[in-house]
Amino acid sequence: MPGSRLCFLHISDLHILGDEGRRQHGADTAAILRQAVPLMNALRPDFIIASGDLISDESEESYRRLRTLLQPVEAPIHFLLGNHDDRAAFRRVFHPGEPPSADPLCQAFERGGIRFLLLDSMLPGKVEGRLASDQLDWLEGELAAHSDRPTWVFLHHQPLPIYLRWLDALGLQNQEEFLEVLARHPQVEVVGYGHVHQVRRWRYRGVLFVSVPALAFQFSPLSQEPEITLETPGFRRVEISNGERRHWLHFLDGRVVPEPPLSAIPIYIR
Repeated sequence: MPGSRLCFLHISDLHILGDEGRRQHGADTAAILRQAVPLMNALRPDFIIASGDLISDESEESYRRLRTLLQPVEAPIHFLLGNHDDRAAFRRVFHPGEPPSADPLCQAFERGGIRFLLLDSMLPGKVEGRLASDQLDWLEGELAAHSDRPTWVFLHHQPLPIYLRWLDALGLQNQEEFLEVLARHPQVEVVGYGHVHQVRRWRYRGVLFVSVPALAFQFSPLSQEPEITLETPGFRRVEISNGERRHWLHFLDGRVVPEPPLSAIPIYIR
């Protein structure tokens, strides 16, 4: 859409708990979210995508606390679910007028001439993720029906290994099936994900794959065994204008780090 400008934020892994006294790995995740909200509002995004692990214990109490914490957010939020979420409990709190089903939560919408497809990679009872065949069919159908629209796809679990053994064992289990769908639809420009609690960026088969820091505790980007760090939480800001996209990482200590241009992002080798 000529002359259009779109701004949105990608946040992930909030890990909110209903019990105000509980901490996770030393992090007060509710306090982190409270700190992030005014920073997000100040950017005046058109919308926010929250890519899963919204809470940490699959409880309605935690979703109710999350809903309260998010009330001051001025932009609409599009939610994905992760391995610490619960579909029925989420629906009971955030969509009380709907049946609290345990069906996957998928969404498609369009803003500024760009399609956004949100997938549900949660595998109930597991930390790792998977996209069921009917969800892959839904993705295929959405892409086929809108082949003329630049498209961004979001899910919780990493769809490419990040070369950390412990995290890769807990990623998307049917990566090849997902990547094969994308390969048939060249309008897919970006895949965004969470789960890994750190920033990763690669180009693969012409698609940009990007993750975000958690709005909670972080995972070490170097250790081959689980290692929690208290590095600064943050989120990603994306602006798209006249077909050109720019990314920034916003950290809660005030740093704003521009992401490198697409040509400077490494090509992923499998």
